[in-house]
Amino acid sequence: MSADDGRAGQAPAGPHFMHHVKSSPPVALLRGYVERLERGGLTVALGGSGLLAALGLTDTVHDWDLTCDDPYERVVAVLAGESFVAHGSDELHADRKLVLAGGAVELILGFAFHTAGGVVHIPPLVSARADGIPLGSPEDHAIAYHLLGRTGKSEALFDHLARHGADRARVARLLGEPLPTSLAARLAALPTSSDT
Repeated sequence: MSADDGRAGQAPAGPHFMHHVKSSPPVALLRGYVERLERGGLTVALGGSGLLAALGLTDTVHDWDLTCDDPYERVVAVLAGESFVAHGSDELHADRKLVLAGGAVELILGFAFHTAGGVVHIPPLVSARADGIPLGSPEDHAIAYHLLGRTGKSEALFDHLARHGADRARVARLLGEPLPTSLAARLAALPTSSDT
């Protein structure tokens, strides 16, 4: 399978991978930031509603969410001359966020959440590329949306993973985090792509 084919049942490759999306910020804007960040040696992955759209699970994208685990200083150096608004951690988020292009793009650094059991870290993983865009892990974002209390989006991703199989290594990585017990059990119960 080539790098642009993605996992079975994941996002379709090709120039029209978001052809069904009715509303979103310009894809060219997303592509421009991805290219700039990757040229700077950073690893980024599309998450949030952009990932849901790439998987065919929504037709509306309010902003492009990119995750990145590189240090703040390195990211800012790559974005030299770019205007952004920075946000730090809060009671739920244990990460930093750079809001770009007037809010059309959010770059999340050190994607992580505070939970009762400790901080859940979700390092970016590129699960596939579609039309040159690195897609994040559906497993990661099913967990993230659950922790954010966005049940509908979490359920859509869990249903997708139940139909197409989860990545065994990614599930194991996430189960090493201090997830709430019921969420860990839900994740562990998913069929893996080799089982489907």
